Order: sequence, then structure tokens, then C-alpha cells
Amino acid sequence: MVRVAEEFGGLLPIALGLYALKDSSDDFATMKSEIRAWAKKDPIDALIAVVFGGGVAFYLAERDTNANCAHVWDGILYMSTSLSVGYDNLFPTTPIGHALATFAQTFGPALSGAALEPTAQELAVAAAEAAARATEDAEVNRAILARLEDIVQLLQRQAAMPSLQP
Repeated sequence: MVRVAEEFGGLLPIALGLYALKDSSDDFATMKSEIRAWAKKDPIDALIAVVFGGGVAFYLAERDTNANCAHVWDGILYMSTSLSVGYDNLFPTTPIGHALATFAQTFGPALSGAALEPTAQELAVAAAEAAARATEDAEVNRAILARLEDIVQLLQRQAAMPSLQP
């Protein structure tokens, strides 16, 4: 087991795998839901965290084994380009570097695309405004309908009255 852990860059990947498989999968589901909610709350914050946090983590994982990752900015540049086209002369050489690259290249494009979309709060405000407009429009329509019904009743009464003309 120790040899397997060393080959895969430490206990972190194994621990995450075991965490995902343990009996109380509610914890894992809750964690995933919280991450999604956080990213939707403000995608730009999530994008910045992935680029800078992931870049620093990438640098720390690669600095001793990767000649192209000499500065923290190299890690940040790698992580930012991994979110979309992946253009750089730097490639991961460690298992942790590969795991970070996999994460960034898997979720990065969607996160980058969401960065310029409205935040969850902005969407909630827009939905509330639309609901208020719909309620107001429904009230106006009910008032118009009531007035039309009054007009129909007046016309029906007038039609039912005998004509006074010979």
C-alpha cells in the first residue's frame, strides 16, 4: 500500500479516492454541492482561486523536478493556460502536477466560460423582478377582464330592454 501511495505522489489521491467511496457518501455529495454553489455564487472568484491557488500548488509540486517551473509565476501561467488552450512550454512531471493539470483541464473551460455570466445573486434578483412584473401584469389583466365583463353585462341588459322607438 505504501509503495502504491508513493507511486501516486503521496496519500492525497488515495485519501480522496477512499473518501469518495466510503459509506457515508452524503458528505461527498454535500462537498460537491457546496463547491458548485461557491463557483456559481461568483465564478470570477472561483476562477481566480483556481488560477492563483492552483498555480501556487502546481509550482510547489513541480519546482524541484521541473526545470521549466522555476518561479511561482510559471505555475500560475501554466494553470491559467490549462483552463483553455493549454499553451505553454511547461508540462507536469509529478503525479500531483498531473492531478492539478487534470483538474484544471477538466473543469477550467466551463469555469472560464461562466466567469462572464451573471452571478447566482444577479440571476436571483432578475428572477424576482420578472416574477414581480408577471404578478403586476396579471393584476392588470384581471382588471381589464373585469371591465370587459362589466361592458358585456351592460350590453346584454340593453339588448334585453324593449326598444322605445316605434
